[in-house]
Amino acid sequence: PMRKAFRQFMGIVSELEKAFITMRLSGGRINKAQKGGYAGGATALGYKTKNKKLIVDEKQAEVIRMIFKMKRYKRMGLREIARELNGKNLPTARGGKWYAGTIKYILENPLYKGMTHYKDNKIKNKDLALFLLL
Repeated sequence: PMRKAFRQFMGIVSELEKAFITMRLSGGRINKAQKGGYAGGATALGYKTKNKKLIVDEKQAEVIRMIFKMKRYKRMGLREIARELNGKNLPTARGGKWYAGTIKYILENPLYKGMTHYKDNKIKNKDLALFLLL
């Protein structure tokens, strides 16, 4: 019985330590996002990181602006936009093909409207707004 109780106690301590680690990591990312920094993860198409901050990559940003223009002014559908970009041999962020789902993700991504966020913390940053520059 003592061995079983000790194993269970060690499990509780391990679970508690995991929760503390998660809390500290999450708090650090939230703090970084509030200060306008890059909280981590894959960098969105149209951006790159420099000194742990997101900055606009003008070469890729042109593709994003093109997507917003095709949707807003030419009233093209998601599949049409994907077809157009594939026809022009414009690569995605990972160098693959364009799909309607990718286009939808870009159009709905708040980052392109100048909104960075991590969890519930949202920060407006007009320097990052690719959509507003049209």
